[in-house]
Amino acid sequence: MIKPSYQLSSEVINLIAEISEQVGILETLTCRTPEIRDEQFDPFLEDDLLRAHERMVDGLSEGIGRYCQDDQRVRLHMSMLFDWLTHTDEHPLVSSCIFHYELTAIHPFSEGNERLGLYWQTLLLARWRPILAGLPFESIVVERQQEYRRVLAYIGESAKTTHFIEFILHCLLDTIKQEVKNKVKNKVKNKSREKVQDKSPENVVNKGNETHLSKSEQRIVKLLADDPRITIGTISRRLQLSEAGVNKALAGLRKKGIIERVGANKNGTWKVNA
Repeated sequence: MIKPSYQLSSEVINLIAEISEQVGILETLTCRTPEIRDEQFDPFLEDDLLRAHERMVDGLSEGIGRYCQDDQRVRLHMSMLFDWLTHTDEHPLVSSCIFHYELTAIHPFSEGNERLGLYWQTLLLARWRPILAGLPFESIVVERQQEYRRVLAYIGESAKTTHFIEFILHCLLDTIKQEVKNKVKNKVKNKSREKVQDKSPENVVNKGNETHLSKSEQRIVKLLADDPRITIGTISRRLQLSEAGVNKALAGLRKKGIIERVGANKNGTWKVNA
């Protein structure tokens, strides 16, 4: 396996952390995770990339679904790229950017390379967190096409790959933030509507408790509701919190009566009180 040449800046590291946090918030705000689109394409299979190209540029090119002139060098580079993608331990946010960049740099098809690179990255991101499958990420990149092409002009300068990763991650972060903003706005509208329709004392008390929950507590409650048998270690990994922090949040939620433990600590389950 040959590793593509790239560098990770402190900005990239910070973007990974911020995107991961925003994705967690988005998952909390979303009632049901959307199904992954285009299940007929496995983003880790080279043959599926060729099939996707055939569908994407059907009728527009003589070389649909195959590499430029069946060039041996192109085939070798693409094979090595997929081998790296399959085995890399790099964070999916980074590996998807690298694949996008390298595909464009190799330029394996006579046309449609940029479109396919962007589309393939969305498939890789959806494999990481399915909630990203329905976001208009591609549209934002297209809207910033001038900047996108400026960054791609650095192709061939390995140290400049960082600029491409930063640009793409900024586009993704802006997409997720806008989606979070829309979700929050919709929830506020729904809550306002509920207050008009139902002003019973019991509901007023319940809504009052909900507004006093921190973001971490809200996300923990969502996880417990989805999986009553979830472990503290799993919660810690998914929310990127320390186990001590998770235990503290759980104790606070139990004290507020939001959750309770049913059965023994080892084999019991969590119950979220409506």
